[in-house]
Amino acid sequence: MTERISYLGYNIPSEVKNMIPVCQKFDQTFIRDILSMVVLYMKTKKINLVKKEEEDKLNQITDSIHDKLTVSSNDNKVDPNLSSIVFTGLYYILKVALKKKVSNQIFVADITDLKLPQNLITDLTNIYNTQSKDLAERSNNDKILFPQLSSFKWRVDVIISSSFTSRVLNPVILMEMNDTNGKSKVFEVSIDNFHKLRYNAAKLLKDLEDLEQIQILSKLENK
Repeated sequence: MTERISYLGYNIPSEVKNMIPVCQKFDQTFIRDILSMVVLYMKTKKINLVKKEEEDKLNQITDSIHDKLTVSSNDNKVDPNLSSIVFTGLYYILKVALKKKVSNQIFVADITDLKLPQNLITDLTNIYNTQSKDLAERSNNDKILFPQLSSFKWRVDVIISSSFTSRVLNPVILMEMNDTNGKSKVFEVSIDNFHKLRYNAAKLLKDLEDLEQIQILSKLENK
């Protein structure tokens, strides 16, 4: 049976790796303050960056959290840059766990392997056990939104002749894309580029199938 890989990945992400030695130096009360700000940030309402007023709202929220983090750092006589490192690491730990729908047991085991302070492990575990459902819903539904593809149309045109030659017979693919904001883009794609698109799309689908197969095998091996 192969050794299970942490939900954070085979190699510890730099966001988390940089946080670990800093946490060892911080007072537990201060770390709890940072953790509460992380949870507050993750509960941010849905924001559409295309709308100026909602972009301003996002800036107000992030500025507010940044100000609180700076004030708390100054009160504890800590470099705000170090506080930001801890904030980013804690956010990454929770965000990835929620995204991958990690079980409580695996979450505890993996953050314990990080050699974090025991009090921080306890606080993270309590938050994940009691608020993971709420945070996951907000993470999926209340996130920054960008325009999405709403419709896609295409047709093939054939250039019969041009001003330089009387017979061309060169096919060109005309594509039209519409997004959820009502914007439309029309563009031409040559046959060569279309074949490249087909190849890369097929390759990507094959890579995704291979990844899913690896995950299935991993789950079978861990049973």
